[in-house]
Amino acid sequence: MAYTPYSLCPLDSDLLAESLILHGCHPLPRRRCFSKTPPKPPSSLPRNPFPSSFLDSNVIWNKYPSCKSFSCLAKKSPGLGFDPNAEISKFMTYKTELDLPVPQLLQVAKSANSVIRLGIDIGGATGTFAARMKQYNVTVVTTTMNFNVPNNEVVAMRGLVPLHVPLQQRLPVFDGVVDLVRCAHAVNRWIPLTMMEFLFYDVDRVLRGGGYLWFDHFFCKRMDLDKVFGPLIGKLGYKKVKWAVGNKTDSSGLKNEEVYLTALLQKPVSK
Repeated sequence: MAYTPYSLCPLDSDLLAESLILHGCHPLPRRRCFSKTPPKPPSSLPRNPFPSSFLDSNVIWNKYPSCKSFSCLAKKSPGLGFDPNAEISKFMTYKTELDLPVPQLLQVAKSANSVIRLGIDIGGATGTFAARMKQYNVTVVTTTMNFNVPNNEVVAMRGLVPLHVPLQQRLPVFDGVVDLVRCAHAVNRWIPLTMMEFLFYDVDRVLRGGGYLWFDHFFCKRMDLDKVFGPLIGKLGYKKVKWAVGNKTDSSGLKNEEVYLTALLQKPVSK
């Protein structure tokens, strides 16, 4: 908060802001100074939410000490959504029971005489799910944080809406207006149980009757799925449209006997 009013704001490290937000200091205090913006803003709207590359000039790289370009991020963090060529096939292929391609999701809704028009992607990183849904005329906003990487900037560069909010914050959406909520990889067993329960009921608040809640590769210990998280999800009283469990086969998954859960649940119309 040490700054000169009515002048340029000091360039805070993104890591500091993220740390404060995650520890409950949210919203951050407002200041009477001018935030620095990238020197070359985009000159036109993006026609393709899956571009061949992202423009480095749209990011203030001083905030991110590990990389100074998107090509660097794509090499150092290949699975975090910064390589457009790798993202283009996401949400369109079916390899295991844990996958739910977008065409299948929309067909499920159509078969139930339901419609998906508006959605929220919780912990959606660089907005690939929202980008895919945009191609089907579905509007999805993405909640995402910048953990030393420019997630919010990339979502915006794709012509999508990033919400810079942590998982513990109440969703800034009115009651019962959303058709779909996807809980991405950020929603997992590391979230404190009480906070997770509040998150689930806040999702219920914004979902309309007949809307869908999608847990996409939620991971936890196998025994905890049966004793803790399964019953917690069951408290919502939603209809199970899809419920698939598979082993998490990376080193952490094998060490901790973890599993993935992909579940598509429908909120009762009467709720």
